[in-house]
Amino acid sequence: MPLVKVNLVKGRSAEQRAAIGDSIQAALVSMLKVPEADLYQLFTEFDDTNFRHTNGYLGLEYTPQLLVIEITILEGRDDDTKIRLLAEINRNLVAAALVRPDDVFIMITEIGLANLSFGGGLAQRFPAASAG
Repeated sequence: MPLVKVNLVKGRSAEQRAAIGDSIQAALVSMLKVPEADLYQLFTEFDDTNFRHTNGYLGLEYTPQLLVIEITILEGRDDDTKIRLLAEINRNLVAAALVRPDDVFIMITEIGLANLSFGGGLAQRFPAASAG
């Protein structure tokens, strides 16, 4: 179910955006064991005047290639798994020569099982929904 939102400055090619998405999806499959078909990604491109960020924070140095990645997942995974996911996404993006290690800002948000419908007005992941 992960919903991935990638925020970036305009100018990357369709192939680069696809590689970014593939790098993130590979980490989700590997670290969270989500099925390959569980793919929901949104890319939002901004002009440089609407994508503002500091040049550096916490010892990191950001460039205009910074990616701000928002991932919404269902609750229940332990902190170690989420920390490994952050590292794997970063490794994949850097290995694909898409960004520098510092240029990957990720925020994970967890939601309850009743807070998601894949369609049909049903909360497919909520245990009571399948009984009803």
